[in-house]
Formats: sequence, structure tokens, C-alpha cells
Amino acid sequence: MADGFDRARFTARLRTHSLGQRLLVRDTAASTNDVAWEALASLGDGAAVVALEQTRGRGREGRRWELAPGRGLALSVALRLGCDPRQAGVIPLAAGLAVALAGHALGVSRARLKWPNDVLVEDRKLAGVLCELRRPAGGGDAVVIGTGLNVLQSRDEFPEDLRERATSLRLEGSSATLEDAAAETLTQLEPIWNGLQEGDRAGVLAEWSRWCAHWGRTVRVRTPAGPVEGTALRLDADGGLVLGDARGREQTLVAGDVDAASVAPARKGGSDAA
Repeated sequence: MADGFDRARFTARLRTHSLGQRLLVRDTAASTNDVAWEALASLGDGAAVVALEQTRGRGREGRRWELAPGRGLALSVALRLGCDPRQAGVIPLAAGLAVALAGHALGVSRARLKWPNDVLVEDRKLAGVLCELRRPAGGGDAVVIGTGLNVLQSRDEFPEDLRERATSLRLEGSSATLEDAAAETLTQLEPIWNGLQEGDRAGVLAEWSRWCAHWGRTVRVRTPAGPVEGTALRLDADGGLVLGDARGREQTLVAGDVDAASVAPARKGGSDAA
């Protein structure tokens, strides 16, 4: 057990029936997502993993996720799918929504969502999500939802190239600890996950849309086929981002990443995209 994680504080804040009730805490892990896949087999549905240091954390599109040891939250939870796996494209949005709502509960009311699942405060990145879908031994589909949430970092604890593009709960005025952040993220995720499993995809997407930062803005989206620009209009029924152009034509993107610099007005001494 990791000495730097207060399980009693975590348990006191956790308000779930399943998620996180079985928790592994590691001082160091290469990737909490990898440990969570192992935990699914040994501890079952809803098992969660926290690492105080993550040496090979990964983000979307093969990017590396940097967390200063003991300062940011590396949290993964393993879940069996009860819904049609063809609808799994909505899961990353559901996970991002849970993290944004956790930020609100922890005192960061300005936390907003950037398609598909990043959490921003203005144009600074607060958190990211990586979801991995597999069919593990024993049958059935499962997903591991991995979250990297900046919690305690000061500005100089971020790598130099990220200092103008990242923020933390502490920098945004929250007194939350790693334990608070882990418990609140799981607490917010459980009802969203249950709603998705019960077929309320529309409800999840409507709540995601409520906290989206870029509706009505002209945004740049990095896609596998290259950059695309347009006015962000809405999500489609599968969580795709619908863009409009000046001639009223619409295009739906199912993969990509909205450029953070196109989401919020530039701050004085502004920065490039996160």
C-alpha cells in the first residue's frame, strides 16, 4: 500500500455503490490502465487503481501524459459493458463529463469540456481521459477508463513547455487532495455510467453538451485526415461533433481533437493549444 495516499479520507468522501469500493494504490506504476486490466480479473467490475507516480502514462493518439509524482491524480477504473459495444464511442465523453463535474464539486466551477473528453479552464488543460475497450479472458466486453487530473501542481511543477497550457485544481483555487479528487471522480462517474448502461445515451450527451466550451465558436479540429475548421454546432446521437461552414453545410467528425486555443479567447500573453 502506498504511504502517500490516505485511504480513510478517500473512503469518507466516496459515495458509490460499486466504483472504487475495491481500490489498489501503487507508489509507482508504468500505467494505471494496465494495472486496472489486471485488477478487473482479480477484483472484479468497478475495481479502481491509483498511482502516486506513473512512469509511462499515455494519453489519446499515443501522446504521453505527464504528472509530477504525488502532485497529479492517475486513476483508472475497470468496468464490464452492459450496453451494446457498438455504442462505446460515447464512453469517453461520459468519462470526461464525470471529471468536469468532479472539478465543479471540488470548487472549480469554470471547468468546461473540450471535444471529445478533455477538461479545460479557459484554454488551460486540467484533465484528460483515455478509454480502452477490450474483450478480456472469460468473455464479455470491458472498458478501462483512465484519468489524468492535475491536482496539487504549482505552475513551475509542470514541464516548461506546458506551463502556459496546463492548470491544476490548486491553481484554480481548490483545496482538494489527491484522495478527494479520486473519490469525487468515481462518485460522479457512477451515475453517468449507470445511465449509459441503461440506455440513456441521449441524457449523457445532453449533459455533456451543457458543459461544452465551444458551441457557436469557429474551432480547429485535428483529425486523422488533417485539420478541419468550422462552427461547432452540436453533438450527433453517437457523440460525433457536428461542424457548420459559412454556406450552411454540415460535417460530422467522429475522430479528432478540438484545438484548445480555438475554444477560449486568448489571455494576455496567450499560448498555443494544449
